[in-house]
Amino acid sequence: MLIVHDENKNLINLLEIEISQLKGKFFCPACHSEVRLKNGNIKIPHFSHISLKECHSWSENESAQHLGLKLALYKWFARTEKVKIEHYLPELEQTPDLLVNEKIAIEVQCSHLSIKRLWERTENYRKHGYQVIWLMGHDLWIKKSLTQLQKNLMYFSKNRGFYFWECDLAQEKIRLKSLLHENLRGHVIFHLEEFNFFQGNLLEILRLPFLSQKLLSIPVTRDKNLSHYIRQQLFHRNPKWLKLQEKYYQNGQNLLSVSFERPTYAPVGLHLLENIFDSSVKKNFCQISQDLTNYYQNYWENWQKKSAQKVYPPAFYDKIINRLK
Repeated sequence: MLIVHDENKNLINLLEIEISQLKGKFFCPACHSEVRLKNGNIKIPHFSHISLKECHSWSENESAQHLGLKLALYKWFARTEKVKIEHYLPELEQTPDLLVNEKIAIEVQCSHLSIKRLWERTENYRKHGYQVIWLMGHDLWIKKSLTQLQKNLMYFSKNRGFYFWECDLAQEKIRLKSLLHENLRGHVIFHLEEFNFFQGNLLEILRLPFLSQKLLSIPVTRDKNLSHYIRQQLFHRNPKWLKLQEKYYQNGQNLLSVSFERPTYAPVGLHLLENIFDSSVKKNFCQISQDLTNYYQNYWENWQKKSAQKVYPPAFYDKIINRLK
């Protein structure tokens, strides 16, 4: 915590005052409980609750990574935008890490949180007219596959499909992973872009998925061993694959007889062995309010008609389908 109140209810910003000038007691702007100054060798100077039990605005003790990222992003935004750090919003009873231009809440998430809590915080921002952008620290970076939490932290645009933001304090970079697709094994592919801290306008970088641009693509290949993989999953009684096999049996089909002649990467949430898109999949995407039905249907139609060697963003499939009508 970098922003506190003193005993006279004056706002104290650790970024704007010398440590030697701090005297007396200090309090959390949200819960008004007492906080103490910590000035060690590992983390930057900061305040910490003596007890978090009574504070609903702060849910965790901050790591060095979280403090460092918050400070770096604050300085970067301040070059071009109006930005406040740890500005308590009483009507929401929430304290975003950064508040940009009064209506954009920036949340730097460095540790795991429950999906229930993520939904509550996101919906609270939306209900009060704020846009929230989640930037993920090291423990939440996308690697080989996607967790349910990562799916709920993804965003969506016509130009980039599903995308995800990461912050790297050690390398001083922000990463954009876009055009996210999964295959039937649950492995993920994406287009990667990196932006060095303090190079360029940070708000414009965060708007990149919605700016006019050349459409991207990612090459994909056929998984030659997929049939063997599915056979193994059924042999080991994997619940997910057993449930799918049951659906095939009910339709007089056998999952093991399916021929996989095309690459099996699809947009996150679309399973290429399910003929009907289940709209309930939207519950997995906390940050996405757009209707994804057309995207999934357009992708499905295009995938069925040809053995595509690349995957593209939704805008590409819109053009293809409209051209055929």
